Amino acid sequence: MKYIILTLISTALWSCQSSGKKETANDTASSLAPIGGAKDNHGCLISAGYIWSKIKEDCIRPWEGTITMNITDTSTNFETAAFVLLDATKQQAELFIKEERESVLLNGVNAHLYANKQYQLIEENHCWSLIHQEQVLYEEKK
Repeated sequence: MKYIILTLISTALWSCQSSGKKETANDTASSLAPIGGAKDNHGCLISAGYIWSKIKEDCIRPWEGTITMNITDTSTNFETAAFVLLDATKQQAELFIKEERESVLLNGVNAHLYANKQYQLIEENHCWSLIHQEQVLYEEKK
């Protein structure tokens, strides 16, 4: 009879300890970084190439569904492309370029020109060019 009672008490104590360990393991797992990497201030998954779009108000990959322009001076640059997203109403253009920390908005001046104080995006002969301080930085190739 003593052995039965001792066995029951041992089993009860052992099961309480193992359930406490499971909770500790779950607590540890919830404090780890999320799978997939870091996110920016808007919740965009950086390691997957997502960045916040001001026009779409969502995370996008700039090279998907945008106008791709090639850099004109490749002698000192490793990054060779810039991306432009036009809003549905063609009132604004959003630039994704290495020269800026975040995307840049340009306002539509006419059907072939978007501009702000620093940049001009011009369409000539069905190809876009990005100009900064009278220098063509990027051109679309077709």
